[in-house]
Amino acid sequence: MAIQAQTQLRIHDIGNYLLRNYLLETPQGWIAIDSGYAGGFSAYRMRLGKLTPVGSLKFVFLTHAHNDHVGFLNELLRESGARLVVSEISLPRIASGENAMPNGAGFTSRMGVMLSAMMKHSSFPPVVPDNTTIILKSEADQPFLAMGLPIRVVFLPGHTADSIGLFLEETRELLCGDAAANAIIAPARQAIFMENVPEFARSWDKIIALNPSRIYPSHGNPFSPEDLVKYREKLDGLKLFLPKKN
Repeated sequence: MAIQAQTQLRIHDIGNYLLRNYLLETPQGWIAIDSGYAGGFSAYRMRLGKLTPVGSLKFVFLTHAHNDHVGFLNELLRESGARLVVSEISLPRIASGENAMPNGAGFTSRMGVMLSAMMKHSSFPPVVPDNTTIILKSEADQPFLAMGLPIRVVFLPGHTADSIGLFLEETRELLCGDAAANAIIAPARQAIFMENVPEFARSWDKIIALNPSRIYPSHGNPFSPEDLVKYREKLDGLKLFLPKKN
């Protein structure tokens, strides 16, 4: 899948329905959005190679610190030489090598609870950023805009405290990470896991106010922002199903 943007920006996807692997092709090099599960780098590199050499990656933008997004991040950074762009809140999470499960976090459906054990015990190789890493402390930090690229970082907490995304200002396309989803297990576009429901709802309000032309989630198919408007009220008073205790 490739979508032509107005200013020589192109969105590519080398992942699949369950887990997208988006790439941004820009005049200043390629930006990878996240990595994938541990053990998946060889397949990723092969798919990437059909588009561009791995060394063409200049940045890896991490949307949040879960094992399906961080799993082969070390290998991707090492082989590409790309700079990591990451929320400051993500740093202790990626260093821990474990998915965070803070108090009050839970699932939006009973089906999600079935994934609880996997979420709680999922691990990934710990990541310790080097001195080339771009650490985002707030939305005042806009490294791509500073480079002259019409790519704005947006903070979208709720799924996790460190969730961030990328908004392409000219085409108004939004790469939202897990701030929304459009897979079979997420019929109301909600993430199946949330650390904070009110924050998740506020992030949806923020996305709706941005008025994106298209939303690209990490799980499932791209969709219209009208879906968020349609399902927004379901977040009000949403009660999470808590993880099962051992």
